[in-house]
Amino acid sequence: MTDIRVPVDGADPSVERNLVDQLEGPYPGTVRRVVVPLAATGAAAVDWTSRHPLLTVVLRRDLVEETVRVSVTVNPGGAGERVLPPVVFAPWSAAGASVPAYAPDTADEPLVAPFSVIVTAERAVDGAAATTVTGTALTALVELAVVEGNLGRLLYLVSYEKHRLRRAAREVHAYRTLAHARRDALDRIGADVGVARFVDELVHEPASGDVYARRLTPPAREPDAAYAKRLGLYRRFLLPTPGALRRLLNGPGADTDPNAGLFADLPGGARFTVREDDDRFAVAIRLVAAGDPQHRTNFLAQLRRDRLVLPANTPPNNTTHAGRALPSGRLAEITALRASLRQSYAFDSAHAVAPPLATALDRVGRVCRALGSTLVWQVTRAQDDAGGSRYELGLGVDVGWPTPAQATDLRNRVLDTGRAITADRTAEALIAAARAAGVPTVAADGEAAWLWRVCGVQTTHRISTTSMYLSHLPTRGLAVTAPSAATVGADVAVEAQFHAPGDPGGNALLLAGLAAAATAWTGAGEPAWTPLTDAAARTRWAGVPTRPAGQPVDQVLAAAGLPAVRDPASVVAALNRLPDELVETIELPAALASALLAGQPAAADRLARLVGLLRDQHLAAALPLVDTGNRVLLVCSVIGLPQAGLNLAERRATGFRWYTVGLGGGTADIKAVGARTTLRPTHAGLVAVVALSYVRTGRTDPYEFRVELPDSVALTLAQYERLMNALTRVCPLGVEINTFGIRRDHVDLDADGDAEPLRPAVARTFRTFQQRRHRGVYDQL
Repeated sequence: MTDIRVPVDGADPSVERNLVDQLEGPYPGTVRRVVVPLAATGAAAVDWTSRHPLLTVVLRRDLVEETVRVSVTVNPGGAGERVLPPVVFAPWSAAGASVPAYAPDTADEPLVAPFSVIVTAERAVDGAAATTVTGTALTALVELAVVEGNLGRLLYLVSYEKHRLRRAAREVHAYRTLAHARRDALDRIGADVGVARFVDELVHEPASGDVYARRLTPPAREPDAAYAKRLGLYRRFLLPTPGALRRLLNGPGADTDPNAGLFADLPGGARFTVREDDDRFAVAIRLVAAGDPQHRTNFLAQLRRDRLVLPANTPPNNTTHAGRALPSGRLAEITALRASLRQSYAFDSAHAVAPPLATALDRVGRVCRALGSTLVWQVTRAQDDAGGSRYELGLGVDVGWPTPAQATDLRNRVLDTGRAITADRTAEALIAAARAAGVPTVAADGEAAWLWRVCGVQTTHRISTTSMYLSHLPTRGLAVTAPSAATVGADVAVEAQFHAPGDPGGNALLLAGLAAAATAWTGAGEPAWTPLTDAAARTRWAGVPTRPAGQPVDQVLAAAGLPAVRDPASVVAALNRLPDELVETIELPAALASALLAGQPAAADRLARLVGLLRDQHLAAALPLVDTGNRVLLVCSVIGLPQAGLNLAERRATGFRWYTVGLGGGTADIKAVGARTTLRPTHAGLVAVVALSYVRTGRTDPYEFRVELPDSVALTLAQYERLMNALTRVCPLGVEINTFGIRRDHVDLDADGDAEPLRPAVARTFRTFQQRRHRGVYDQL
């Protein structure tokens, strides 16, 4: 197909000029075409005696959605002044197109004396008001040309329609592109991709909070510009990749550049942020013998004999390693690994560790030696048959904390760019990686987790004031509690728990979140709240009285986004069924509680700030209970709470999934989810109980990415609708797109410039742009 943007008759698109140049036989020289110079003032002169002249106005550039009107006055200011009818160039006229402006009567006298003209022009863009074109813009827009001779006039006449054909071809071509299509042309493009023009609009009802589609009054319908913007989602080739998504939402440019993509109309040119920094799963494994406990004993003995690394240089350990059925090269590598570990760690003779953990620990030792440090890490516990899920398989060790002086020395040595480079290429690469990732201060990272992490030790968990637990697996303090043996066919209780640093018994995320929120709360000048023990909390729950409806505290709690519990019996019963480690209760300061019970608006603001602090720490739910004696309790959790649900987050902050792996013929059934579950062995042997768990700390989940906007940027309903359809367009198979933050903090429902949270019932109230195409319904789109 010929591209009409390239002139089909050569680089010069002037029709009459080409006709003159292509005359053959006796006709060359019989037609003369002369370009008349046009001044910036619009004045021009035909300063010779011409024969059968035809004065034409010639377009010098291509037009788009614009109309050009040119007026010519002959012999201005003279006795023979004559104002000619204006000539018009319609939109999409091509450069070189001409319109006859003046053809003197030469029936009696073929020769015409010299004459002058004055030219004025107006330009109207896409139906807007016309503006006058003057100066150099005029000379760049049009020029004048004189064609002489009867043959010249005849050739011009027979070829005149070609200008219309060229203009029509350009218009048809333009209307097949989204940038220029209008009216029915857009509707035809929409039919091609299954996107219909809207005949309704989204409306927010403030009284009910609903969002619904209201039909426009005929003949009103969606404007061309808005319709074309929606069609732009589907008139391009898109792969669901992070780069394609960022280009679609933000357009080209750096993160600091204004938005130049599909959402260039956002306030201040705000750009979207696409986050994909996952919270990693945590894993813990516990061995349970089904039937005879000897199954577990034999397995652990074989594990130690054939698999684990025994670093200490003792005759029993050396004999064990020498007796393994391994190639000599592999035995030499293990011997070298054991020797390297002994240079940087102090192991007991009975200590054993899993090979991947031994390799990761050795990297840390090699880095310390490459830095010139003489630090020797004291290992206080390694593989232990009675050590539970952390130690029985050799997947973790306990190591003494470095002193502040030792941690400071390691940090300074890593940051020293003038240090001598060693021959250990692996250690040097790890040092460079640690420096590039950033080395926190000793006050912020006293256990030197930055060093362990860069070397492959994914878990550094403080278990006391003097030691920490290390593992190459991501555990985050997770431990599984279960008996070491169980009777076949009998149910046994199994429990998983994320321990906070120091192993106090509570959930790590919950305790850390409450501690951080308490620091921020008191740092803002507020009085401290009082934490309750589990036993004290359950006693206080039982004493919460029933309250009548309509009390002032109900409105204050609602203003802070919290439920009002008036009949606590069923709520307390449900709370008592929750695991202690997933729930914590605090008592609000007495002055704040009194102000809440009095219904003071300022108290609602203070309570809302407290709820915001808990939300910022990724807690999932908060439930207020009005106790006797003008006291108010606040139950906080990382899972949903009765009557409150998940009112601080979209999803629970922690969760557990269980699996069983049969070893040596053992099998068992287990309830798949929950912090506490039930295991039932079904065949004798050994079973590995695996807990796969997560803690949400503000990052994304695996197989998920999150779309965010800067604070204070609010989307209109139309922009929110466009965003949701754009994300649907580029959503990869099996990947979730998290828009909770957008729906909660960045949608302006009532067009007042401030965002309002979308209720769950209306969060997905947006129109789907692209409809499924069915045979026979093409003309209905």
